[in-house]
Amino acid sequence: MVRMMKKLIPLLVTAIILLSGVLIFGLVTRGGRGEAQKPSATNDASALTTNAPDSGNTEAPRETPEGTEGQTAEPSPAATQAPTVEPTPTPEPTFSATVVAKVEGECADLVRTEVTENLIEAKYAYGASEDALKKLELSIGGERVSSSSCQKTGFEPWVTYPVTVTDENGLTKDYTFRLVPDGKNIPVVSIYTDAPVKNRVDYVGGRIYIDGGDTLAYSGKNIDGASLKIRGRGNASWDQTDKKSYRIKLDEKASVLGLKKDRDWVLVSNHFDKSLLRNVVAHSMAQQMDYLYYTPTHILVDFFLNGEYMGVYAIADKIEEAKSKVNIYNGTNPDEPGFFIEIGWDYSQPYVRDRDYFDTDIIIRLFVKEPEITAANNSDMMYIKNYIKKAEQAMLAGEGYEEYIDVDNFVDWFIIAELTNNTEMAFYRSCYFYKPEGGKLTLGPVWDFDMAFGNHEGDIKGYNGWATAEATYHYVNDTWMTYLVKDPAFMEKVKARWQQVRGTLLETANATIDSQYALVKDSAELNFKKWDILGKKIGIGTVDYKVYNTYEKQVEYVREFIINRAAWIDQRLGMSDF
Repeated sequence: MVRMMKKLIPLLVTAIILLSGVLIFGLVTRGGRGEAQKPSATNDASALTTNAPDSGNTEAPRETPEGTEGQTAEPSPAATQAPTVEPTPTPEPTFSATVVAKVEGECADLVRTEVTENLIEAKYAYGASEDALKKLELSIGGERVSSSSCQKTGFEPWVTYPVTVTDENGLTKDYTFRLVPDGKNIPVVSIYTDAPVKNRVDYVGGRIYIDGGDTLAYSGKNIDGASLKIRGRGNASWDQTDKKSYRIKLDEKASVLGLKKDRDWVLVSNHFDKSLLRNVVAHSMAQQMDYLYYTPTHILVDFFLNGEYMGVYAIADKIEEAKSKVNIYNGTNPDEPGFFIEIGWDYSQPYVRDRDYFDTDIIIRLFVKEPEITAANNSDMMYIKNYIKKAEQAMLAGEGYEEYIDVDNFVDWFIIAELTNNTEMAFYRSCYFYKPEGGKLTLGPVWDFDMAFGNHEGDIKGYNGWATAEATYHYVNDTWMTYLVKDPAFMEKVKARWQQVRGTLLETANATIDSQYALVKDSAELNFKKWDILGKKIGIGTVDYKVYNTYEKQVEYVREFIINRAAWIDQRLGMSDF
């Protein structure tokens, strides 16, 4: 029995080995023919490799392509390589300090600091003196700030100073520090001059800074220290008040508060206008008129001159000959030359009759701004004098004037001048007109409304007359409009155009008053602290200063005036529908 068992054991082992081989062969064969459990529909080779038991065999099972049984398929690279796992990068260390700037000194209570991105600003109230500001001491601190490198004292307003801050990890960040006025709701304009501005003739050099502030219209529209030249401008505004107007000329063209790039700009003081809004409102209305082909834009700003707050001004593009402004050189017909003329003049200039200016039978002091007349009675001067003489004779006669004047333009000009009741512009002063090459006489651009809207002693009381043709001042008793308003054909055009634009003009005026008052009211309070004129008589204004003795009442007077003046125009034109 024992011997038999010894003989059978080898046979059993051999059988077990053979049976195992058969079973393994069958399993492999069925798997190669797709009978075993299949992987997911994605057929992702890398997933198969990752999820297989670790048997030491890195080769995944391969399907035998149809019709190639017995052939060995080449393994794909994806099937033979394990997935690569990218190492998680170590984040770069970043500056983590919270920076706090602080100023100390005599006027520190009038200064607040702001830190935005890489800029540190110390914003000072308008009453702070520059001498005190220059003595302020700056310190930098905050959470996780280990050190700072910056100038400690001696700061000039608007000048930028570098500041470097180091955090507790030794990382640094560069900032810029500057002192700037703490603007209200309107932009800030600051000009520093190399010498005092003494007159309306001599320019002095300087630099200009403009901060558009936080309002949507002007935010980010800044100028930082552009070079310029500046001189005085105006007549009464220069001679009769300390709040003077200025003309500025930038060394290089620049956009001012989003307006078209230019070198020439003006700062209008509006001192005789206690509402501060007359020019802005009038020019906004004029820009709605199709046949006033160019109208300057006035933007209210807080103005500083050499660090001193001068009050609320309007900055505007300067009226001049240019393609985008008064374009008289359009190439239409050079044989009929173009001219740009101002009625009235700067009294400081030594103008010469028949070289710089001339008179007509009813209009005096027609100053030729462009082109320059270099000799008395030259051909250009003779041409324009003769052309205007013919136009004037036709207007006086009430017929044939269409050959010489742009009638649609004269109508639009008349409506704006009358709705604003602008006797200053009524062919006496600040009145412009031009004749483009090959074109006709064109009135405008309109200008100078600080004495309009019932603010001039020459105004007709009770709205009982045309401001440009019937006012009590002698210089507007006999103008071109005096004769045109007598012509039924011209007045029919005025009536039709007034019906067309009346609603737009009143809506524009009302909306402009609302929006501009909301922006300027805080600055107006400071303006009238600087210039104590509310409740007092100034200039030749006739608004009852005792009744309209606050800024708010002055603004409402302008609104009321426009409504009443429009009603009078309706009545005069025989329009009962409004």
